[in-house]
Amino acid sequence: MTDELKAGEGEREPQLLQIGAGNIGRGYMAQLFHEAGYRVVFADAVDSIVSALDRAGRYPVRVLDAYAGEARELEIGPVRAVSIRNREAFTAEVVAARVISTAVGVPNLPRLAPPLCEALLARRERGAGGVDIFLCENTLTAGRDLRDAVIAVAAHHGDDAGDWIDAHVGFVGTSVARMVPVLPAEMRAERPLLVVADAYRPLPCDRRAVRNPLPDLPELAPRDNFAAEVARKLFLYNMCHASLAYLGAERSYTWVHETLDAPDLRDIFVGAAGEISRALEAEYPADITREQNEAILADILVRYGNPLLQDTIERVGRDPMRKLGRHDRLVGAAQLCVRHRVRPDNILRIIAAAFRYSDDHGGSGGSGAVSPSGVLAEKGPEAAVTEVCGLPPEDPLHAAIVAALSAGPID
Repeated sequence: MTDELKAGEGEREPQLLQIGAGNIGRGYMAQLFHEAGYRVVFADAVDSIVSALDRAGRYPVRVLDAYAGEARELEIGPVRAVSIRNREAFTAEVVAARVISTAVGVPNLPRLAPPLCEALLARRERGAGGVDIFLCENTLTAGRDLRDAVIAVAAHHGDDAGDWIDAHVGFVGTSVARMVPVLPAEMRAERPLLVVADAYRPLPCDRRAVRNPLPDLPELAPRDNFAAEVARKLFLYNMCHASLAYLGAERSYTWVHETLDAPDLRDIFVGAAGEISRALEAEYPADITREQNEAILADILVRYGNPLLQDTIERVGRDPMRKLGRHDRLVGAAQLCVRHRVRPDNILRIIAAAFRYSDDHGGSGGSGAVSPSGVLAEKGPEAAVTEVCGLPPEDPLHAAIVAALSAGPID
C-alpha cells in the first residue's frame, strides 16, 4: 500500500475500523461508512482475507434492490487490512479510528478482548481519547459481554484502567436486518472478495451504551430501550425468515422466496407475523407500535420475497435445534404470544414444520449433529418437545406444540 494509506498518516477523512471482514463487515458496515465519507480499515484473523483486501485495496459489493428489481454493483475503496494477531498494526488502527465496529461472531468475542484492551489503553496513553464500538453480533448481550471481558483484562493493567474504559469506551449493541446470502462455491472462487447483499440500510443501536458523539451516519437509529429492538429483530424479522425455510421445506422448495409464492403458506407466514406483532406491541407499548410493525411486515414481504437474492432453504433453515430453543425465535415468540393472550396458531404450525425439517435440507445442522426430526422420531412428541424446546410437560405451550406435531405436515 502507498504511504498515504498507512495508519492515520495524512488522512483527512474519519476512519472506521471494521473488526471482522466477513459478509456483514464488508457487505454492510463498510458500505454504509464508506458512503458516509469514512475511510475503511479492516482487521481480521484470517490471513487470506487480510492479504487479499490489502493487496487489492478495494472490493465489490452487489446490492440486490427488491423494490427496484435490479442489482447494483458498487466498489468500496480505498481500503486496507491488518491482522488482529499483529498487535502493533492492530493497535495503530484502533488508535487512529474515529469509530470501531465488530462482526466477528459471538463465539469469537472473548478472544478479541485481550488485543482490544491493549489497543484501547494505547489510545489513552497517546491522548486519542475514547471511542464507541458498534457490535454487529447476533445477541442482545454482545455489548455487555465484550465490555466485561475487556474490563477483566484491563484489571491486569493498573487499578484505573478498567474504570477509564468503562467511562470512555462505548460497547454499543446494534440490530442488523440486512440479508447477506452465501454465494455459490464457483462464484466465491472466481471473485473471492465479492459480497452480495440486499439493500436494507437502517442500523438501530443502543443509545444508552454510547460514550462519545455519534458518528455522522444517516442510517444510525439510536434506541433508548434497545431490548425492545432486539426482541423485534429476533421474534419478527428472524422468526419470519426462519418460517420461510421451514414452511418451504414442507414442499421441498429450494429458495425461500418460493414459500411466499404459495398462497396457503403465505397466509401462515402473514398470520404468524401478525401474532408476534400483537404480542410485541403488548410487551413494549412505549417502543413498538402497530403502524411500525405493519410497515415492517410490508417491507419483509418485498425483501424476503426477492428472487434476486437466491437465498436457499438450506442456509436459512440451518441449525433448527438452536432455533427451536426455549428463548429463540420460534418457541420464544410463541411464549411471548401466550404471555399476552395472543393465540399463536400459525407460529405453532411453523414450529411443527421446524421439527419435521429433514436432513435433505441440512436439518441436522452439520454432519453427525442431532436434529429435531431425529429426536422426534426416536423419542416421540412429548419427550422431543421437552428436550428440544426446553419446555416442561406442565407448560401449556408444551401441549400445544405436541398437538401441532400430531396434526401432521401441511398439505
